[in-house]
Amino acid sequence: MPSKKLENFSRRNPELAPLVQKLMDYIHWLLGQKITKLIPRVAAAQLGISEADTLGLLSLFQDAGIVEPRYDLVCKQTGSVLGSYHSLDEIPDKIECNVCGKEHDADDLRVDLVFEIAQGRAANAAA
Repeated sequence: MPSKKLENFSRRNPELAPLVQKLMDYIHWLLGQKITKLIPRVAAAQLGISEADTLGLLSLFQDAGIVEPRYDLVCKQTGSVLGSYHSLDEIPDKIECNVCGKEHDADDLRVDLVFEIAQGRAANAAA
């Protein structure tokens, strides 16, 4: 098992241990594809569980230092990621899109929660 925290959680919750392992396997697959961010709804589909349950598992992985939440600001018009922030408090009131050339405020943007994979921690977790 990847980390002491995840190991202890799986031992205390044996019914969830297969999902913890499946999420870890998915994270390693992403890294093997050179993908460093995990999208919760996609992970949920891969695990065959709800997005809410996936977010619960990801919070365990966050506590173990394997993933870190990130908020991507996306231009609704172009789908371009305009910025990435580790906290909602860091998000600016206005941001310019270099693709469509407009300055956007909160109404013109979509905020996507993604999880950045801590590559070193995730790789060590495989051992």
